[in-house]
Parts: sequence; structure tokens; C-alpha cells
Amino acid sequence: MRNIIAIISALLICVTALVGCGSDPVQDDLINYINNQLPEIASLETKVTTEYDAIRSDSNADDAAFAAKLKDVIIPASAELVAKAKATVPATEEVKKVHDKYIAAATVQGEAFDILLDAAEKSDGELAKTGTDKLNEADKVSKEFLADLETLKKDHGVENK
Repeated sequence: MRNIIAIISALLICVTALVGCGSDPVQDDLINYINNQLPEIASLETKVTTEYDAIRSDSNADDAAFAAKLKDVIIPASAELVAKAKATVPATEEVKKVHDKYIAAATVQGEAFDILLDAAEKSDGELAKTGTDKLNEADKVSKEFLADLETLKKDHGVENK
């Protein structure tokens, strides 16, 4: 009887240890998010920022050219970015919480572009400052997203390749 109890106890300890060594669902979700979900929306983000940086650095671009680029290229790409970001749904709450910051940053950035378009169409410097402030806010939230993502990666043993 003691041998049976000892064997059962040993098996329970082994099963408990094996369950404890199982996969980490947050780690699995985070790896999927980084490798499969984020690259798709990051390519849109790159398009938006590249186009915006190009028109901002063009010394020959006037308000009309700036407004046209915002209206025809940047704002539609930004809207697509926000839509794809919102359509991306991580499986775990931890990754969702981090991704929500990405959505917030992209949304604020889109709002900033709308304000900047209005400012360019009206040649309103004060409105342009408001739009620039919104872009700075989006940048701040984006940096928080990146910091939170790095913390989550560290907490769940996910390393960069």
C-alpha cells in the first residue's frame, strides 16, 4: 500500500511538473503577433511615414501640394493602417493590451493628418500647430507601445532574431 501511495505521489509530482513546464500561451501569441500579424500593418505604417516625411522635406511643396499628398495618399493609407490594426486581434489579453496602444497611436496619427489637411487647405498656422501636436502625441504613444512590447517580450522569453 505504501508503494502504491508513493508511486501515485511520484506520478502526481511528475504531472504537476509537466503541466508547469507547458507552453506559455502569451509567449506563443506574442511570437505570432510579432512574426505574422505586426509585419502586415507595419508595412502600411512605413508607407504612411515615408510619404509624410517625403512631402514634409520637399522644399518645393506648397500648402496645395501638401494637402493633395495628404488627401490622396497619406490619409487613405493611414485609414487602411488603422482598419488593419483594428482587425488584428491577438489571442491573449496581455498581447491585446499592448496592441491597443498600437491602435491608439495609429488612430491619433490619423486624426493628426486630418487636422493637417484642414490646416493646409485653410493655410491656418494655428491649426497646423494643433496637427503637429497630435503627431507628437501619436509618437509618444507609439514609443509607449514599443516599450511595452519589449517588456512583454522580456517577461515571456521572446528574443529578437
